[in-house]
Amino acid sequence: MVGVLLTMVVLFLGLALFMAVVWNAIKTDSAKSDLEMVWEKYEEVIRKEDVL
Repeated sequence: MVGVLLTMVVLFLGLALFMAVVWNAIKTDSAKSDLEMVWEKYEEVIRKEDVL
């Protein structure tokens, strides 16, 4: 009984760690893509100013 409980706790902690790592990866990836999108808009504005 104690072994089963211990196994469940270990699995739960492992899952929590995995979720934290995945969530962190998703956050950094979306932040990077947001930065790229802002940069593209900035380049577009620069091109329009060059035309004027």
